Amino acid sequence: MLAKLKAHIESHHLFNSQDRLLLGVSAGVDSIVLAHLLKELPFDFFIAHMNFGLRGHESDLDADFVKQWGLRHGIITHVLKVNAEIHAKKNQLSIQMAARSLRYNWFSELATLHKCSAILTAHHADDNLETVLFNLIKGTGIRGLRGMKIQQGLLVRPLLIFDKQEIINYAQEQRISWREDASNFSNKYVRNNIRKKVLPVLKEINPSVFRTFRDTQARLIASEMLLDQKVLDLKAQYFKSGLIDCLEVSWVKDHPLDHLLLFELLESYELGYAQFKQIFRSVVQNQSAMFYWNEYQLNVDRGKVWIGTSDRIIDPSAYKEITNALEVVEFYNHQLIFNNILSTTESINNKSLNIACLDMEKLTFPLTLRKWKKGDYFYPLGMTHKKKVSDFLIDQKIPKIMKDGLLILASKKEICWLVGLRIDDRFKLKNSTENILRIEVRDLKESDGRGT
Repeated sequence: MLAKLKAHIESHHLFNSQDRLLLGVSAGVDSIVLAHLLKELPFDFFIAHMNFGLRGHESDLDADFVKQWGLRHGIITHVLKVNAEIHAKKNQLSIQMAARSLRYNWFSELATLHKCSAILTAHHADDNLETVLFNLIKGTGIRGLRGMKIQQGLLVRPLLIFDKQEIINYAQEQRISWREDASNFSNKYVRNNIRKKVLPVLKEINPSVFRTFRDTQARLIASEMLLDQKVLDLKAQYFKSGLIDCLEVSWVKDHPLDHLLLFELLESYELGYAQFKQIFRSVVQNQSAMFYWNEYQLNVDRGKVWIGTSDRIIDPSAYKEITNALEVVEFYNHQLIFNNILSTTESINNKSLNIACLDMEKLTFPLTLRKWKKGDYFYPLGMTHKKKVSDFLIDQKIPKIMKDGLLILASKKEICWLVGLRIDDRFKLKNSTENILRIEVRDLKESDGRGT
């Protein structure tokens, strides 16, 4: 096993003797065997154990076992005790997901602090096949079917080429001691039922099931790479990031391939598959619709899909006063920069929708920044008659998701700028204008690097 692991690490260039490694250790046979192998090869590593406190005294015994192992073998050991149940309730997660989140976040912090080249876990072939079957039961796509990769960023799983029995055999041959987690034998967890009832049947049907799975996984990883490249190409062509992300979907047809590609393009928004099917139906039928989940909202509208977050929806009663012509104002996800400038040809010929140049003499401070509301009207630039804002938005084909976050700037009670769209004709610049209020609006999401 030692020689096989060494050859595997070298052939896949997973890490080398110059690298600093972090190994997650649970006290179970898999991680203890990996620690033993790393010490024998040898590699420069330290170990980290997180005590979730889920099994009371037994959890504390696991932590003590890991500490003692580190002391006996001269390996630096980090142990952290956390309350996984509190974290699960606070973040509305299952215990398993809460523990995973806590563990990997801590591992990442330690790896950064100690300048590690890799974070190692002791997942093996049984774990991998079990994960695929678990994903298949829940419903999954190509990523769920291909299982865990040997290397994914800093995370490395060097034992994926070994099955559980090989690991146990090695531990027994080397007289390595470990601790058993009683929860691994409980029938209340789906994964345990797969491990105890399904995997043995698969091994009986096909004794080479792990080799077969590795071959299948290699093909699925290649297919995933092909899919990822296609999605990147589509994103470059049709996707625009902003305060509200926009995906042009006129290319989408009622075809399985387009169904898959659109789902992949929207995957980063944590969209459930059942809701995605409703979105896809709206897209192919060209029906305007709104969808809501978690902190996201999505608007299908005229050949485009718009995606934003609920924090950009403006309270109708909220407002901000601008008291002078030299201010920087933040309001929800917008930043407005006010400047008093002298008239120039550039300002008169301004074409940017994100910049408004208004005649200072027509304005009365304080100005008011607020959300537009039904009944609002203004005189759109170039028009001599008033128009309801709601009608203007319909004429301009503004999607509902953008309407929910649309601001107006008012002088007294008169709208002077429908922010980001059109100024009011009454406040436009003339050749006789001397003093100008220049206002630029920016999306805070974009300016601070939070764009999707």
